[in-house]
Amino acid sequence: MNKNKLIILYLFMFINHVAHVFEETWGRFWILNTVGLGLFLTINAFLFCIPVILFYFVLHNNRWAYMLSMVYAAFMALQGVGHIIATMITGKYFDGFAGGFTGIGLFLIGSLMIYYLWIERPITSHKTVIQS
Repeated sequence: MNKNKLIILYLFMFINHVAHVFEETWGRFWILNTVGLGLFLTINAFLFCIPVILFYFVLHNNRWAYMLSMVYAAFMALQGVGHIIATMITGKYFDGFAGGFTGIGLFLIGSLMIYYLWIERPITSHKTVIQS
């Protein structure tokens, strides 16, 4: 199985994911006023660990990791679209729906990830059965 495209997409998503959090912080995403910067960054750091762990298991051909990675990619793509639409509707970026610029990348990369995760997913479990 050739995973090169999938690995590159994962790495681009990681970069864009971090950039998105920085953009939300820089643009003072509205939720920062509610939870504070420390809690916001702590939650995002925890949430960033989930796809990193999934990526490890995708590299080891765990079918469940492919499926959960598709959920992650879909969530990121929808989050990107949400930021873009909310920014356009409200016209408010600073102290509003900051994240619209990196939201474009989240949508594009997330959509491609879903496609390639589906194409590359293992059909059966990767575990080898030992016959006696």
